[in-house]
Amino acid sequence: MTTPNASNTTTPTEVRATDVARADPGSISTAALVTGINAFGHDLYAQAATGGNVVISPLSIEVALSMARAGAGGTTAAEIDAAMHFPSNGRDAQMNALTRGLATQASAPAVPSPAASRDASAPPAAPILTIANALFMQQGFPIGQPFLNTMAADYGSGVRTVDFTSPSAIALINAWVRTQTADRIQQLFDSLAPDTKLVLANAVYLKADWATPFAEDPTSNATFTTAAGKRITVPTMHQTGSLGYASSDKWQAVALPYAGGTLTMYVIVPTASTHLADLLAPTTLTQISAGLHPTPLSLSLPRWTSTTKLDLAPVLNALGIHAAFTPAADFAAIAPGLYIQQAVHRATINVDEWGSEAAAVTGLAFPASSMLAPLTVRADHPFAYAIVNPQTGVVVFEGSVADPTAG
Repeated sequence: MTTPNASNTTTPTEVRATDVARADPGSISTAALVTGINAFGHDLYAQAATGGNVVISPLSIEVALSMARAGAGGTTAAEIDAAMHFPSNGRDAQMNALTRGLATQASAPAVPSPAASRDASAPPAAPILTIANALFMQQGFPIGQPFLNTMAADYGSGVRTVDFTSPSAIALINAWVRTQTADRIQQLFDSLAPDTKLVLANAVYLKADWATPFAEDPTSNATFTTAAGKRITVPTMHQTGSLGYASSDKWQAVALPYAGGTLTMYVIVPTASTHLADLLAPTTLTQISAGLHPTPLSLSLPRWTSTTKLDLAPVLNALGIHAAFTPAADFAAIAPGLYIQQAVHRATINVDEWGSEAAAVTGLAFPASSMLAPLTVRADHPFAYAIVNPQTGVVVFEGSVADPTAG
């Protein structure tokens, strides 16, 4: 059974599985899932990086595809599992445990009023990390009950009913995106086809202060050499002190902890002609984590703001997900005939003297495939027949027709 929550003119009705509370993750291990997310993140970066600034959230994309995978079967499911490096067992439960363990609060904060400045002597604020999921369904379109149960128990989400034939649908989705990203991301899709039946979305929002802000040392202009070899002048932050440091013959890495101790930024600087994708390989990240040791050092780091919009369809195709994007896709556990028409990822990050603010949203838009042309069976040549009792299988009459006019 499902029950709709009360709605008003600005909030679409949310359909939730009744009597299905968010599951208690207990002490389940998420190691297999984390390994897969990191592996997918590296695959994604290697496919998506084009030489410019890139910001992506492997976590957001993994959550969105995991939600879709909960309703997938057959080849569709197998291809998603392989490309996303999902664990062979317990994916939904692990995703529930991981996302609930990471989130510090239920939703992104309200957009704060702009502050003229910050007091360098003030203690850092507690970090905020939110993870939100939503499904937007065409009014009257049926969704499988087991799928709804999984969405409620492991993803904390119901289904909001909208009318995709109206511009109001995309406006409602974008309003949700703005709310869940503290206005850092304004929209998910540029447009949606009127035959869309379902949109599945995930949003991740992060705001975290450095444990030690750069504000104690003045920011100054310094030279930065771009990938194309051009020398430019950029505002550069400076910090001197004991920081986690690791190195190899190909890179240097500095660990910049955020306040609260649950998040850290690894700044990985190549010392040779190392491809940036190699710096983000899971093996490299593991090597950095294992090799960090407190080291007195002076760090210079540019301030930066970066935004990425990524069409995930060709990227996921290149990683081996094909069936999900065709009318032959098997998402029958959600509803028969669904397939992915659009897969979009947007992410943004701002890094300054005080910390980092980042947001990401991932959306999958599903139309329902048009009814396939009915098979044609013409008994226009000799044929056989049988009259059977379906309950027992006994044949009551049987025969054949060679000439219907012969009597």
